Amino acid sequence: MSELPYERHFRAWCDLNRVEWRTFFYSRPEAGGETQAHHLLPAGEPLGGVLVVHGAGNDALFSLTRLFSELLQRRLEVFTFDVDGHGRHSSALLSTAGLETMIPAALRAWGKQVRERPLHAIGISLGGSLLLHALPRLGSALTSAVLVAAPLRVELSRAAILREVGAPMLRTIWRERSWFGLTGLIPSFGPFRRGAFPLRLEDAPGPGAFGYVQVLNRMLDRLDLPAAARATEVPTLLVYGARDRLVPREQAETLARALPTAEVLVLPGETHLSTPMSPIARGRILEWLRRQNSAPRTAA
Repeated sequence: MSELPYERHFRAWCDLNRVEWRTFFYSRPEAGGETQAHHLLPAGEPLGGVLVVHGAGNDALFSLTRLFSELLQRRLEVFTFDVDGHGRHSSALLSTAGLETMIPAALRAWGKQVRERPLHAIGISLGGSLLLHALPRLGSALTSAVLVAAPLRVELSRAAILREVGAPMLRTIWRERSWFGLTGLIPSFGPFRRGAFPLRLEDAPGPGAFGYVQVLNRMLDRLDLPAAARATEVPTLLVYGARDRLVPREQAETLARALPTAEVLVLPGETHLSTPMSPIARGRILEWLRRQNSAPRTAA
C-alpha cells in the first residue's frame, strides 16, 4: 500500500534531520496475526526512549508524527506499533487474549527492556488505557508514563459526537495543516475512513455506526483500570480536555485519586480528538519527560 501524504511528509522530515526510521513486523500469536512497528532513532546518541501507544480506530502514525519530531529533536528515540486490531499493514485482532501481552510484546520487539537510558511511555486514548493496564507489571522498566485522554469508559452520545466535530477540531486541522494537510487529521470515527484505518475486532460489533464502542467498553471493563492505577508506582502525567465528552475530565480525577504519583493537566477548550494535538499538551509532555529523564532508574 502506498504511504498517506502525512507519512510521506514525515519521511521527508526524517531524511532532512538524519533520523533513522526502521519499519518491521513481529508476531502476535495471542492476537492471531502480526504487527507493524516503527523504530525512530535521532541523530546523535539518544538520551532516552519513548514507547508510544496510539488510540482506537487509527494507527501508529496517525496524528502523532509532529509529536515524534519533537521527541526526536530532543534526542529521544521512539518506538511505536499498531495496536492489535489496527493498521493497514498489520493483521492482529483486538482480542481479550491479547490484552495482557500487547505492551510487553512491543517492548520485547524493541529490545529495550533492560538498559541504562531512561525509558518512558505515552498512551493516547485507548492506548493510554492499555498502557495503564500494563503499568503495574512493567515495574521499574519504565521511568515515567503519560496518559492522554485515556478512557475508563467511552461515554458515547449525540452531544459528544457533535462536540468532537466542532470548532476545536477545525482549529486543530488548520493549525497543523503544514504537517498533515487539510484532510490528514480527519480520524476514523464511526464508519468514516475505515478503508484507511481498519478496525479488526475479535467480538462482532453491535448494530449501528458506533457499535464497536460497545466492544471497546467491554474490554475496558475487563481491564479494571482503577485497580491498575492503585497498583501503579510509575510517575504518571494525566492529560485531558475540559470539553471532552467522550472521556470526561471526571475520569481523569478518578485516576488521579487512584494513582500514587500523578500530575494532572486539564486543557480548557480541548476535546477528545484535539487534546493529543494541542501545542500546550505537547509542551507539557516534553517538559515532563525532561524532568523525569533525569530521575534515577533501577534496573528491571
